[in-house]
Amino acid sequence: MTTLFVPETTGLKPLNEILHSVLTFIYFLAHQIGLGIIKAVQAIIPSLVFPSNIVDPLGFLVILTLFMVLVSVELGKKIAWIIICAGWILLLIRILMIIFKIG
Repeated sequence: MTTLFVPETTGLKPLNEILHSVLTFIYFLAHQIGLGIIKAVQAIIPSLVFPSNIVDPLGFLVILTLFMVLVSVELGKKIAWIIICAGWILLLIRILMIIFKIG
């Protein structure tokens, strides 16, 4: 089996290391989101006790829900166009600032 390498400034990094880093980051986000939701609920209802093994599934469920919302046809396109338009506007503002020597 051959290994696919992705070029990097310091050398070549195997694709499985990159995938491991991405998945580790997604797990970290899911854990933090789940922990934040549980802390927020416990701040509202202090007597409520959650088992520790509910944190990660709750976080992953939030991430999957956000992904599904973003992938939906209408909302995903609108968000993408808003981000693209904002990027062009910021780029044009920066060009104008360079032209008029403001920044």
